[in-house]
Amino acid sequence: MDAATFLLLIQRKAGGAADIRDPLTAAKDFLATSGETAEGVALREVLRTLETGNGTFREADIWLFSRERLQLIAALIEAEHLDLYSRGEWDEFR
Repeated sequence: MDAATFLLLIQRKAGGAADIRDPLTAAKDFLATSGETAEGVALREVLRTLETGNGTFREADIWLFSRERLQLIAALIEAEHLDLYSRGEWDEFR
């Protein structure tokens, strides 16, 4: 499914996006401390998909994440749709 559909499913499960001032930095911080966990690996894949526009999301992917991480992903998807970050800022997730 595309990011918009994935976002709707996330919002249903997590209650919407968290009020995160800088979701990309929050994601980087999480990956710096938990990047090797299953949740970290899955988050990195979501970030790659958002950055490149290549790939899709699966409904089953939602179950890989905690509620807090789902809210972060929702904030990241919204930031991507609003073009809050340059392509260069997303580049490290390729």
